[in-house]
Amino acid sequence: MTAMAQISNEYAEALFALALEAGQVREYSEALDIVLNLMNENPEYLDFLASPDIPRQERADAVENAFGGSIPETVVSFLCLLCDRGRIHTLKDCISDYKKLSDAADGVSTAEVISAVELAENEKAALKSKLEALCGHKIELDCSVDESLIGGVKVTVDGKVIDGSVKQKLHELKGAMYR
Repeated sequence: MTAMAQISNEYAEALFALALEAGQVREYSEALDIVLNLMNENPEYLDFLASPDIPRQERADAVENAFGGSIPETVVSFLCLLCDRGRIHTLKDCISDYKKLSDAADGVSTAEVISAVELAENEKAALKSKLEALCGHKIELDCSVDESLIGGVKVTVDGKVIDGSVKQKLHELKGAMYR
């Protein structure tokens, strides 16, 4: 784990512990979704919050003005802490790590699915059903497309990789031919 990944994970674990203590895991998760959507829609806002040229209090006030009253105060304080410590650029990783902790507590895993073409909804449903049967718990799919796979899918769930891509099969065939 890289140092940045470890830092974002530690912040996420701290926020998750507070959420558990307050009995608001889902509420914090929804609040983080609101924050993430705003940051994705306005990337310059994240740059503003990260700028060392802007006084800390001004950045904290900006966070309070943007989110105060609309999301739990602990999440607002979390955002201010990230600003204060110069870690606001880790926010997306913190949110991702928080979601993983929340999902794990709910018995849900996220499967990263990479396919050569966009999967149809019925294909996603069938894949989700098979993965849930294989893993024995609820699965959420995070789908993306990588045309270099040529065909098939590559799935990563709970640290395990299931590579059924044509690219992988060709690589295995090439290895077998040259042994």
